[in-house]
Amino acid sequence: MKRILIIASALLCLVSCGRTVATAKHEADKLSFDAWIHVQKEQHPEYLWKQTELGSWLLEEEIGNGDIITGDEDTLYVSVDYTIRNTSGTITATTLEKVAQQLGTYSEASYYGPTVLYYGGSYAGIEELLKGMRVGGRRMAAIPGWILTYKRYDSPEKYLNDSTSNSPAVYDVRLTDKFRSTKEWEIDSISRYLVRNFPSQFGSNPVTARADSAGAHGFYYVRLSGPVISDELSDTTVYINYTGRLLNGMVFDTTIRDTAIYHGIYSSSRTYSPVSITYGSSWSDIKMGSDNSSVKEGFARILTKMRAQERGVGIFYSGLGYGSSGSGSSIPGYSPLCFEIQLVNKPE
Repeated sequence: MKRILIIASALLCLVSCGRTVATAKHEADKLSFDAWIHVQKEQHPEYLWKQTELGSWLLEEEIGNGDIITGDEDTLYVSVDYTIRNTSGTITATTLEKVAQQLGTYSEASYYGPTVLYYGGSYAGIEELLKGMRVGGRRMAAIPGWILTYKRYDSPEKYLNDSTSNSPAVYDVRLTDKFRSTKEWEIDSISRYLVRNFPSQFGSNPVTARADSAGAHGFYYVRLSGPVISDELSDTTVYINYTGRLLNGMVFDTTIRDTAIYHGIYSSSRTYSPVSITYGSSWSDIKMGSDNSSVKEGFARILTKMRAQERGVGIFYSGLGYGSSGSGSSIPGYSPLCFEIQLVNKPE
């Protein structure tokens, strides 16, 4: 009997010693996040405290009255305003101008407003937050760091073993729009801009204005002034002043000193004066400045529409500009641009 017990004990040891108990990579993070949630529940009993499938906590919700995100869309882009806080309550990012002003981080040279995201390319936790929202709605949620990942898993437990090491954060998101094509969405925005600002050229119907594209889909040109008859510019060098704006009116670039000062983008390290433009046989040959820099297609197409001493405005979608990436803090991704350009005499 004693021998049987010894053998049984040995076999039990072999089984138990050969088995490794899996430990979630973010187990300690989960304990910390859960403890933070426990404290917050006591401090903020007014919140909803509704836990999601992946482990976020929905704190506040305002139901919108627009189209809903079902999560089943093949291709979907969303336009959102947001403010992000860490678990200490410090705001780390915002798209809201008033919030930036309150923080003392506001800059006239920076864009504030909705930003466009590809729904299927966002963090898993953000995608879960947006699912079920309607346009015009708002949600605020505490999201654990391990689901702030671009990877996708079929269970909450697998997210705990993800290699992502992001910190938890509180996301306050308002859904301002949803759409399947960024290009069509931008051109719709441009058409509304055209009838609002140039009704004599484009009329009052955005649908009609939308179709009135000047030489390239998503590109529009308005002649403001200039000689009635003038030769086409080709294989020559001219000089221009220009001012670049977003459709909300924000000026992000100009060659005119007073304009730069007025709009808060003046830089003492820059020279404000007309810049040279060298033409070739087509828009793709156009170069700017003494260093013959290339220009964006939309900007070049404006110049091909112009004649000597002419002043005009060109508006084009981001596919002819800075695309999905935007440029710096002043031009967000998927932004149509508006340039007012005047051909001037060579500076003395």
